Amino acid sequence: MRHRILSKFEVWADFRVSRKSEEEIFNFFRFECGLDPEVIVRNMHLTIYHSRRPMPAIQSVSQNCHLAVDTMDLKFMVMAPGGENPRPNLIPGRHKIGVRVHRRSAFRKKIYRYRQQLSIHETKRILGRRQQSNNSRSAFGARYFQPHITLLNAGADIDDDLTVLGDAFRNAIDTIVFDRFSVRVKQNY
Repeated sequence: MRHRILSKFEVWADFRVSRKSEEEIFNFFRFECGLDPEVIVRNMHLTIYHSRRPMPAIQSVSQNCHLAVDTMDLKFMVMAPGGENPRPNLIPGRHKIGVRVHRRSAFRKKIYRYRQQLSIHETKRILGRRQQSNNSRSAFGARYFQPHITLLNAGADIDDDLTVLGDAFRNAIDTIVFDRFSVRVKQNY
């Protein structure tokens, strides 16, 4: 039996949470919520674009930026399909937990500007029969684009009602600052 090895291409683009903001988030979960440090995510980021296709016009880049999202524009969610809304089969402690940016948030316009710089490179040859990515739809990966930051790994000892956690989080932290925009182009064999 012959096996054909296919190249795996990936393009990832994200905003990196600043060290100061990540430290504030870590301290909130560690000291105010009493969570084990192992369940708190490191290298937090907000992914704005992902593709698993070769896109020759896109180059890796890492540049400074200064963007901030008001935590009032964030809502806690279970990082699983359908996790935007409470469901009896989605127990928060068994899944990753994150925050998503509300649809009406002005911060989304900033995300969309960066996202469009990448999606314009989705040619017909790259897309095949897929529709091009836009502000709410992704051509590759998850169909619907929902900007989010994963904060906790599965196994966190938290209340099943994420509104309690969300209220405490927003009371403790006013904004999350992003200080780096990065695009990583990978080709794995």
